Amino acid sequence: MSKDKPRTIDTWLAARTAEMLALPHTICRRRDCRRRNSCYWHFRSNNEPCCLQNLSAEQREVFDAIYNRAHFAQGFLGSNSHLLEARHGEPRMLDDVAIEIARMSPSRWRPEIWDAARRRREKMLPPG
Repeated sequence: MSKDKPRTIDTWLAARTAEMLALPHTICRRRDCRRRNSCYWHFRSNNEPCCLQNLSAEQREVFDAIYNRAHFAQGFLGSNSHLLEARHGEPRMLDDVAIEIARMSPSRWRPEIWDAARRRREKMLPPG
């Protein structure tokens, strides 16, 4: 993809990532989002939740890292689950958060295989 063309974002997945990071409650300026503690508003131009414009550069990097990992988990946990088997530290935490976000995605590839891979992963890994 070219660098001048913005990447499309999965609105549902971005909203769940923002909710996991408590962005609607802590930094969103939309009253509906704060009251419901959920993302309800997004920009039509790029489908990003509105609260992302209030993040600093460092905070946005954290959001992007978690969103990208959740997007990866959504597509690959059912087929290449070995790619999400970090055993400890920050990579494991990132995988755990990403899987938790992607777990309820309506567009998961083959949900029954995906859930079986998630259960196998939980049994295999030591408590974190």
